[in-house]
Parts: sequence; structure tokens; C-alpha cells
Amino acid sequence: MKYNKIENKYIKAGVKGHYKFENALEVQKVLGYDLKAIPEFKILSVADRTLAEKLICSFINGFGLEARERLRLVKIKRESGKFTVYYGNSYSYLYDSGSVG
Repeated sequence: MKYNKIENKYIKAGVKGHYKFENALEVQKVLGYDLKAIPEFKILSVADRTLAEKLICSFINGFGLEARERLRLVKIKRESGKFTVYYGNSYSYLYDSGSVG
């Protein structure tokens, strides 16, 4: 997909700044999937859902615009001090502190 087409999706969705997601709704508007609809997300506590949403948005923002188009989170698992997010055949650890492993 051409970069300008991707960029226009962010502009149309009203994603501010340097095309950085702030919440799950922006992710849904641009990338077309609802983070909050992931079954494991639904069973998290309210505090964990808030933290997970923030960390996941930050994680996605770490990718270039074109790479985000291919990034599709399919599962999230809460563990002590971190979340494990699964996408494609890969996974990453999103630590409560904000770091990624």
C-alpha cells in the first residue's frame, strides 16, 4: 500500500500528532480491528484494561505506518508485571513500566 494512502487513513480518522495512537478507538478507525474485542482483553480487570490499552497503543506506535498495516494483535495474556501480546506467529512482552521485550 502506498504511504500516502496509509497517511490519509490517519488524517481521516483524526489521529493527532505524528500519527500516534492514543486509544483503542483510534486503532480501530485506522487499522480496522478492535483491541477491546480480543477475548482475553475482555476478562482483564478495569485497571489492567486501561494499562493494556495504553501499552498496546505505545507498542503499535513503535512500528512504521506501513508495518502497522500488517500488525494484527490476536491474543493478550496478563502475567506478573507484563502483558504478552500475540500477533501473527510472533509475540512481545509489554512490561507495566512501558518497556518492550
